[in-house]
Amino acid sequence: MGDIELHPPCVASEKHTGLVLDIDTLALHNPLPLAGEDTHAYSCTDGTTYWLPAGLQDWATTVIAAHHAHKAAGTPLMFPGQIEFGILHGTVYAELL
Repeated sequence: MGDIELHPPCVASEKHTGLVLDIDTLALHNPLPLAGEDTHAYSCTDGTTYWLPAGLQDWATTVIAAHHAHKAAGTPLMFPGQIEFGILHGTVYAELL
């Protein structure tokens, strides 16, 4: 399958649910960019790559680091797993479920 830019839905309040995806992998494209190059986060599910909004770049980097720390420590891995994506009060969010 192809690459899709993720467009999280707007949610009315914290009580509402955004888009929930079963995520196989969370990673960075071009994690060590040279001058003038970009890097961006993506997630994969069922063979589809979802490019994450720029507002989730720092979140994704933190989660990827935590996933690798779990792997190194021999504790249960974070992925595969579910993530909820949405926009609340004008701000994009992602939440591990």
